[in-house]
Amino acid sequence: MRAVKLFDELNNHCKVSLWTQYKVSSGVAEKYPVRQIVPERFEFPKTGTFVVAGSYFSIKSWIRYADPQRVILIHNSDMTPREFRRKLRQLSNKGFLRRRKVEVVYASEFTKRSVNYPGIVQASLIDIDRFTPSVSKPPGSTSADYFTVGRLSRAEPEKHHPDDPALYRLLADHGCRVRIMGATPSLKADLGSLESIALLPEYAQEAPLFLQGLDCFFYRTSEEWLEPSGRVITEAMACGLPVVCHNRGGYVEIIDHGRNGFLFDTQQEALEILLRLKEDRALRESVGKAARQSAEELFSAAVRSEIVDFYLR
Repeated sequence: MRAVKLFDELNNHCKVSLWTQYKVSSGVAEKYPVRQIVPERFEFPKTGTFVVAGSYFSIKSWIRYADPQRVILIHNSDMTPREFRRKLRQLSNKGFLRRRKVEVVYASEFTKRSVNYPGIVQASLIDIDRFTPSVSKPPGSTSADYFTVGRLSRAEPEKHHPDDPALYRLLADHGCRVRIMGATPSLKADLGSLESIALLPEYAQEAPLFLQGLDCFFYRTSEEWLEPSGRVITEAMACGLPVVCHNRGGYVEIIDHGRNGFLFDTQQEALEILLRLKEDRALRESVGKAARQSAEELFSAAVRSEIVDFYLR
């Protein structure tokens, strides 16, 4: 998503192409002109500005035979400094012991600090004209008689905390509804029998539509996965939702506790914050409004212009 949204932004100003070494989802392939890298047929980007959107996946050997004018790595993964520098060496290898400069864009200050290497921080762009507060209900209001807590993510075990099922059960016991898009098989086994908890597969709804049906957004990952930035959290904030997030990861930098969202350290703190939001509509509205304002500032026209200028220089 970071790659295609950057494509959208830059495509208004210059010629941009999308390449991948891996299979992309059918939804992305239908909307975007993604080309497959096939080194054996000499099919890969040859020159221009190369933007490597993500540092997690390996880069194949074709990079040695390309001749880019600039190479920019977007580092948005949780990895050790040693792993990060190995990635830089791979991208800088120009063949025959020659090296090229690699510029680094970080997903958050957290990712920059973790590898201690020069670079700039840029938030992952979102479409704040699509991710907006619901027009059918003001931010913080409750649908019918229910207060709905929700979250979305990929349906991968590391994206969910092992204590989450117990928290969702407690919320249901207190009269809340819970909606989870991207539910894992484990969550379905633990919670599938509860009527007040809806477990949806990935992409069951468009993300803005799903978020607009919530009153509050909850987010916590496993101890094995430290979220480098948390794009979905900025999407929820843009939808005017109070976000309640575990106090670890890159997204902590944009949440001012009690003003535009909430951070918690323990299960009990999370429950208390969520139940307080359930009972206090005025608090939901004020925090949701501040969350939307924060998203507008984070993705303002001036910020987007700076991002475009960086890639086009």
